[in-house]
Amino acid sequence: MNEKRKPIRRKVQWMVFSIAVAALLLTSAVGISSMMKIRKYSEDALITQMEQNLYNIVTDKAELADIQLEGYAGYIQDFSSYIHKLYLNPSAYLKKEVLPPNPENKGTYSLQRALTGTDISLEEINDEMGLLGNLEQVWDPVITANSEIITTIYIGTESGFMISYDAYAAEDSEGNYEEAYYDYFATEWYQEAKHAEKAVFTDLYVDYYGRGLMISCVAPFYDADDNFAGVVGMDIRMTDLHRSVIDINLGEEASAFLVDNTGDVIGSPEQLENGHGFESIYKESNPAHVAAKKIMSGEKGIYLTEDGIYYAYTPVKTADWKFCVEIPKSVVLKPVSAVTQNIQSTIIVFGFFFAIIILLVVAIVDRFSKRLTDPLLALGRDVKTISGGNLDYRAQVRCNDEIGDLAGEFNQMAASLKQYIHDFTAVVAEKERIGAELDIATHIQSSMLPCIFPAFPERKEIDIYATMNPAKEVGGDFYDFFMVDDRHLAIIMADVSGKGVPAALFMVIGKTLIKDHTQPGRNLGEVFTEVNNILCESNSEGLFITAFEGVLDMVTGEFRFVNAGHEMPYICKKDGNYEVYKIRAGFVLAGMEGIRYREGCVQLEPGDKIFQYTDGVTEATDIKNKLYGMDRLTSILNRNVDKTPMELLPEVKKDIDTFVGDAPQFDDITMLCLEYKERMEVKEK
Repeated sequence: MNEKRKPIRRKVQWMVFSIAVAALLLTSAVGISSMMKIRKYSEDALITQMEQNLYNIVTDKAELADIQLEGYAGYIQDFSSYIHKLYLNPSAYLKKEVLPPNPENKGTYSLQRALTGTDISLEEINDEMGLLGNLEQVWDPVITANSEIITTIYIGTESGFMISYDAYAAEDSEGNYEEAYYDYFATEWYQEAKHAEKAVFTDLYVDYYGRGLMISCVAPFYDADDNFAGVVGMDIRMTDLHRSVIDINLGEEASAFLVDNTGDVIGSPEQLENGHGFESIYKESNPAHVAAKKIMSGEKGIYLTEDGIYYAYTPVKTADWKFCVEIPKSVVLKPVSAVTQNIQSTIIVFGFFFAIIILLVVAIVDRFSKRLTDPLLALGRDVKTISGGNLDYRAQVRCNDEIGDLAGEFNQMAASLKQYIHDFTAVVAEKERIGAELDIATHIQSSMLPCIFPAFPERKEIDIYATMNPAKEVGGDFYDFFMVDDRHLAIIMADVSGKGVPAALFMVIGKTLIKDHTQPGRNLGEVFTEVNNILCESNSEGLFITAFEGVLDMVTGEFRFVNAGHEMPYICKKDGNYEVYKIRAGFVLAGMEGIRYREGCVQLEPGDKIFQYTDGVTEATDIKNKLYGMDRLTSILNRNVDKTPMELLPEVKKDIDTFVGDAPQFDDITMLCLEYKERMEVKEK
């Protein structure tokens, strides 16, 4: 039986189609398999690194807390030793009079006495009190160096009198100052120290005088016969100690906290300043209750809950506390999630291009297979012609020569087709990658600039609003505003030379350096001088930054500023118009090393506004190459003089867009407006 006839054209089609499909499937399988392995390795490496980092963080922070607490305990032990020396050799010291609280000393640290009751005879204790008055000379340097943390240092004697070094003077209901009485014998701090051999820390408590959450370090002292003579102690504000311990940089979803020996979680510095912050770790309302036993065990370790929360914990031995860091596992694995999403996207792209390539292969193979078989058909027609009797006709096809040449051409065609497909795929993939990276860069740059308004809803003293419209996917302009401390607000407006990714990267460096070097009370000229020198050291691309920074004192209205080659700001006085505030601009940042910048100052009153911008505003160009200019900017500002910052900036941008029309945007357009609404009230401590 004869086999079914298989035309060469069909054989070529199936052969090429099978090879293409097999190659594509193999390539896809290898690529996807490699990406899945990368994902697995990334997850394991991230978890291992995170656990080690958490372990190191809690260990270092606990050691830091121990060092700080041991320092306070060292002070107390030194005081106890000094008091013992006073008792051993009283004749070597002059007597120092210690008086009751004095109204003239309120707000200034001074020695103050208090008696346990009216039955105490001043004549009987006068010599001992005068001797112990010499403690002022050892207390004063400690208070001066630690005034933000240590609120008072004191002693309570078995003789019935107490001496404190404090800036607070208690007064009666009529505002009079008189002999103070305080029966401290039964207090926790006195009893704990009386039965202790060295300095100890009391439990946390809320300060009676409204100075927040406190802890006391106390120790006994002894007279010349080594008999217990009283207790020396100091009161320590927990706010700064707590902030220094819990200050970690693991992202917004990570948190750190302290737990005292009873299981109470010590709250944030803001809660501590208000005298709050206690919540038991054993309460079910506390997310950390599932790890409470581990945390309170007195050991160090890392615990992963069923809900996917990591708790890293370690004891703070000096005060019998526990330090703990809490971070969701999902936060750690965010980069892995991104890899997973990229893998899924890649698989979809593979599938799409797989289908396209198959269709292209089918179409191309059909075309070229026809070209492959046509010479054979032509040869058959030539043979017919010749066999028909036309002897003058010569066959143009020689079987051996023509088929061999055709095979060679097909191979060349196949090689060219393969190279074409490869190049096409690479070009498309590169275009997709660049587009995706630029999109990510745009989002990253946007997220680096303050974009949540109102920016400080709890601040009634100020109103601020800012916008940036980049000319490309990423821009070189940037603005920033932040609280330098509780009463000072800093604003920054800057423009990096050039555009695109290099300018954006240089922008990130400049923005970070300016913000990091802006510290409370620091001269802004010194800030720009130091930032300029740092930028010049690694400015291989020859970029530079024009920048303006100002710091507003919300209590006094003083506005200090420094200008490095940037546009002059507008100032609008209350019930007045916007006017350019002409200031002498210094040289640009990163332009030349060693440049010194000078700080300027202007006084603002409640109701005044400041408008700052980049040259993309005034140099916006219409289709006739005309500039928007300062005159138009002044006009639109003064037509909206009563508008709030959030209302003003859209009006300016709308006016710029109307002027520019259909002309393309060549430069970034960045604006910021600050309104000083009212003076900040300073609360007396």
